Formats: sequence, C-alpha cells, structure tokens
Amino acid sequence: MEKLVSGKATVTGFEWQNPHGQIHFDMADDKGNVQHWTVETPPPSLLVGKNWTRHSLHAGDEVTIYFHAAKNGALFGIIQKVVFANGNVLDAYPDRPAGQ
Repeated sequence: MEKLVSGKATVTGFEWQNPHGQIHFDMADDKGNVQHWTVETPPPSLLVGKNWTRHSLHAGDEVTIYFHAAKNGALFGIIQKVVFANGNVLDAYPDRPAGQ
C-alpha cells in the first residue's frame, strides 16, 4: 500500500458482488504493452455510500484508474478511485499517505 499506481485504462468488466467487487481493465505499461489488470473493490454496502452502483462502470469505458498494485508483480491491486473523462470521480477508499 506504499505505491499508488495510476493510468489511462479501458474497463473490460465490473463485478458488483460480496465480499469484494472486481474491476477488470486494460492498461498499457511503460513500454506500451497492454496488460490485463484486476483490482478489488470494497463491498457494495460500502460503495453505495460513495455513489457507486452496479451500473457505475461498463466494458469499454475509458477512465483513469488509481490503485495499489500487488507487491509480487501480479497484475492485481486494490482500487482507490476511478476518474471519468468528464471529471466525475468514484472514490473507493480514502487516499492514504505512504506508510499509513
């Protein structure tokens, strides 16, 4: 949870489920190679209070995504927020300074 990763992404799927949802997306690495990522979300019961719904994300949505990537290099992480091209933001967890 020490390094926040962000980038332009294309949503490929969104699973609204307990105990944690998942967002699947494609994002290019530093060399331009497309990588297929999955990030975990909090449960729907917590996301509803942050204006999320089961229809918040759709395959094909172009977003900027912020997440904490797995330390072992797996293409998996924990979502922090999603920012849409129109500036709308879906927060999942509050931003935390490194080390907290």
